[in-house]
Amino acid sequence: MSLPVAIVGEGVIGLSTALALLEAVPRVKITIFSDRPIEKICSFGPAGLFRIDNPKYRDIGRISFERFSHLYRTRSGDETGIKLLSGTIMSDDKSKLEGQEQAYGDTVYNFRWLGEREKKDLFPNPAKHAIFFTTFASEANRYMPFLRKEIGKYDQVEWKSAKIEKLEQLGDQFDVVVNCGGLDAGKLAGDDDTMYPIRGVALRIEAPWHKHFYYKDLDTFTIPMNDAVTLGSLKQKGRSDMTITDEDRRDIWERYEKIHPAIKGSKVLYEWIALRPGRDEIRLESQNRKSNNGKEFMVVHNYGHASNGFTLGWGCAHKVVAIIHKEKGIAKL
Repeated sequence: MSLPVAIVGEGVIGLSTALALLEAVPRVKITIFSDRPIEKICSFGPAGLFRIDNPKYRDIGRISFERFSHLYRTRSGDETGIKLLSGTIMSDDKSKLEGQEQAYGDTVYNFRWLGEREKKDLFPNPAKHAIFFTTFASEANRYMPFLRKEIGKYDQVEWKSAKIEKLEQLGDQFDVVVNCGGLDAGKLAGDDDTMYPIRGVALRIEAPWHKHFYYKDLDTFTIPMNDAVTLGSLKQKGRSDMTITDEDRRDIWERYEKIHPAIKGSKVLYEWIALRPGRDEIRLESQNRKSNNGKEFMVVHNYGHASNGFTLGWGCAHKVVAIIHKEKGIAKL
């Protein structure tokens, strides 16, 4: 007998969860629900640099990092979007960088603190403190189609375009419903009003000579991609308007040019705007519920990843598999 599972959401969290279940659960039958084309979702735009904001998620991040390293060794980066990048994060607030070291310093490669000579050589206006490391990036416009392609290798998957209002809608058809609904996930759950939008804007620019990522604090950065460089960003908590303004563009350029003036005048190839799914903590837990007709089913919540969806996606997917295995006893762990 198969295990019917619904996954609500086709972002990086939903697709990672679907693939992890397909790899680990022999009898699973998955239906993936999405209410918009993949190109229109938040997960289709990021450069996907592996970097963890909250040290609490260090172990989850390590699972994702190991997956990226496997893909880097075994599959073409043109196909997967996975690449290895080195770079620097600067800040005048040393505690911010110490938090970064705690979160992933022993997971990424070559993590170290830069000396005074290195900072002065690299930056015209260096911050007081800087860290250097080598990490993976999962470029969204390649990584997301790659995940879809890998999922498509399994016969027991169905894709449905539908707007789900409440998880109970799905309880009659499915034994397990995984809530990967991003910004709408709290509303879908019906018991969580803690979600909030984080408005993000980034530009893709033409700078083929630029091969390292550079950050000032955690919101002003460049990240090289295969065919462009991502320049960003805005992280505006609670703001949900979806028009990129001249003020947005000017803010990003002015902040970054202070770090790296050589980038000035680079051609803008593309502009991206999205609402990241903000929450103070990731929700990763199960509940037993009843459908509208009284049938019992299991809900697993997997949402609230904010800017760390690509970094934590595979690790959280493995946690979902473990939760389902604990309740159903069917996964290959």
